[in-house]
Amino acid sequence: MNNALLIYILDEGETCIAIYFNISMPVMDFLTESHNAMLSHGVKLYAEIFVNAQGERQYSSFESKEIDLFASYFNDTAYNSFFFSCYSVQDITQIKQFGYFYDTPSSYSIEVKGGRETDKSRELIQMRMISKNPNKQIQSFYRTFQKNLKKISGLQKHTQKNYFYLPTEKIIIPANPHSQNTRDNWEDFNLSIK
Repeated sequence: MNNALLIYILDEGETCIAIYFNISMPVMDFLTESHNAMLSHGVKLYAEIFVNAQGERQYSSFESKEIDLFASYFNDTAYNSFFFSCYSVQDITQIKQFGYFYDTPSSYSIEVKGGRETDKSRELIQMRMISKNPNKQIQSFYRTFQKNLKKISGLQKHTQKNYFYLPTEKIIIPANPHSQNTRDNWEDFNLSIK
C-alpha cells in the first residue's frame, strides 16, 4: 500500500492542516460527519460520474435528505471521485469539457477519491487540497472537517502508514487511481497488487 505524503499548510492562526488526509470508514458515516461542517462553511459536495467512454462527466450534488442516493454512487461502476467545493457550479458546459478542476474552481475545492466498500474490503477515502493557494472558506472547512473526523469515537491512527481508520475485519485498500479504469472488478484489481 502506498503511503501518501502528508503536507501541511499554515493558516493565519498557525493551525496545521494536512493537504492530504486519508481515512478508512464507512461512506455513510463520512457523509454524515461532513454534513454539519458543510452547512456551517457554505460548502457543497458533488459526485463525479463518467457518462460514457469518451470521458463525459455528470455531477450530482449531495442533499442531506438523499444521503442514501448519494452513497449509492460509490457502488456505481462509473463513479470516479467526489469533491467538496464552495465554488458555485454555473457553467456546467465548461466543467463537462475540462473536468471540474480546471483553473478557478480548484482553489475552492477538495478532491476526494475512494470510499468503495464490499464484504471483503474497504477502500481508503483520500482527501486532497488541490490548490497551493486555496480559498479561505474551503481551507476553513477542511480544517474543521479534519478536526471533526479525528474526534470520532474509536478512530485510530495507523502506526506505520499515514491514515486514520475505524477498526474493521475488512482489508483496507488504497484509493488506487488505476482502479478507475477497471469498471467491474476494482476490488480484485486492488487485492491482486498486494
